[in-house]
Amino acid sequence: MYRTSCAVLLVLVVFSLGVTEVFAAELNPTPEKPVVLRLGYSDNPTWPDTANIPEPEHAYAIVFKSYVETTTNGAIKVELFPSSQLGGSKEATEMVKSGTLDLCIETGNMGPFFPEYQVINIPYVFQSDEIAWWVFDNSQYWQDLMDQMEKKANLVCLGMGQNGVRHFTNNIRPIHEPKDMEGIKFRVMQSPVFVKTVEAVGAKAIPISWPEVYTSLQTGVIDGQENPISIIAFVGKLYEVQKYLTLDGHTWSENMLVMNADKFRSFPESYQHVLKIGGLHGARADRAAEAFMSRVLGMKILQENMEVYSPTPEQVKMFQDKAQPPVIEWLKGEVGAEVVDGFLEAVKEAEAALGY
Repeated sequence: MYRTSCAVLLVLVVFSLGVTEVFAAELNPTPEKPVVLRLGYSDNPTWPDTANIPEPEHAYAIVFKSYVETTTNGAIKVELFPSSQLGGSKEATEMVKSGTLDLCIETGNMGPFFPEYQVINIPYVFQSDEIAWWVFDNSQYWQDLMDQMEKKANLVCLGMGQNGVRHFTNNIRPIHEPKDMEGIKFRVMQSPVFVKTVEAVGAKAIPISWPEVYTSLQTGVIDGQENPISIIAFVGKLYEVQKYLTLDGHTWSENMLVMNADKFRSFPESYQHVLKIGGLHGARADRAAEAFMSRVLGMKILQENMEVYSPTPEQVKMFQDKAQPPVIEWLKGEVGAEVVDGFLEAVKEAEAALGY
């Protein structure tokens, strides 16, 4: 009876202490007893064996792994699971949220977990990549928003890389202005923001899962789609089934490294700092890899196989004037005017800081 009572008491004590106590053994990891963190992502580990440069998410992962393991003298080990081995971006994010996976690199799927995050999908909101980076790296607004994400979604942002800037491709006609979009059927991700963006500029939005895009373009189920250059050129090879590319840059797309908040907070502050700095270095590697893949290697392939057009600033403004108002109005109804207006103000702050 005494032993049973002690066992019950022990269970109650552990339960009352919560998740942090479960992770107690990890509070002081050592090289002799390292903590292993599992990191899942979608890109392939082709570099250095079969590619000249790493894909962006893989660049993120290997730099993060190297920095964390080296700086902690091996007290923290990072195991990499590329190529969606543990599930796609949405599934991996759900696993991180629940604690069955430690970290993942998320792309385009944070809305269901933290709706306020969708402000980054406002069309034509960033004039350039560096404006986006300034908001994510320097603004108080973004820091506060990420604090809210931790509280509401149990996810900690360790850094913001770049998946690319999304552009339109199609088989019907060259697109220079919004009027050229009329009647064209575009595949979009299964997200209200992307549907509303495409419909606002006069086209038809058809949500289709990524594995079905190539065949749907090939068979004429859809006329076009929108994605970053690296996806169009390398991942999907969509130039094989698309004629026209318009470099309008309507939506900035992220590669965000997120970690389970309970797991992150189980470490002492010194190790939390290492994880955050590792996330920062990884994000910069991701951005550099994406820029090289898109602006150099990918652009060369697309220019050789498609008719490529870059809209003038005046034409981009025409797209912006049509697409932004309905999306902003919808977002305010979803997450509140304060969240949306604060984000737009942070963008203006970034533009001023960078001389735009």
